[in-house]
Amino acid sequence: MKKVIVRLFILLSFSLASVSASALGVVSRSCAAAGAQESISVDWGFKNYLLWTASEHYRNGVKLHAINTVKVDANGKPISNGWEMTWRSYAGHLASEFWYGTVVGHHYKSDSGLISFLGNSTATDCNLGEWGGS
Repeated sequence: MKKVIVRLFILLSFSLASVSASALGVVSRSCAAAGAQESISVDWGFKNYLLWTASEHYRNGVKLHAINTVKVDANGKPISNGWEMTWRSYAGHLASEFWYGTVVGHHYKSDSGLISFLGNSTATDCNLGEWGGS
């Protein structure tokens, strides 16, 4: 019995280590009910990273627009390069685009000046199975 408990403890330790090591995730959704067309780079453990995210929105196969984390002023002039030290990098629209389409997210992380591609995310629905974990 003692060996079984030790093995379970070891297995649980490795499982938790792999979860925390892979907490940085990427997700997109096209959710008509919420009016959401969005892509998010997120650390489910709330650890901050230098992140940049872009989100392309398609309807009926036609690209409507793209949005990213670059901040602009009232005249549309960029006031930031879009890199944010955060646990949640958001690019998209919420409560404004009430249709289903395709959302393609592009996700990046910078560490000591080296940029890593985290991956693309694609969604054609609310994609609820992807939310809350990596």
